[in-house]
Amino acid sequence: MFEIIFKIWWMIGILPFLLFMEGSKRFASFLKKKNIYHHWNILHSLIILLIIVLIVLWANGFR
Repeated sequence: MFEIIFKIWWMIGILPFLLFMEGSKRFASFLKKKNIYHHWNILHSLIILLIIVLIVLWANGFR
């Protein structure tokens, strides 16, 4: 039973967080490689994510 709960928790909570962290690192390295922006960090990614969520909620009529 514990194993099933752990797998559910892994898929819902931990795996998306790890994917977000890895994606942010890859995007930062891409920006540095192309000499676009050298100071990208996880806070920038979090702000962009929150803005996207806000726009989606606003477009769907959530108030």
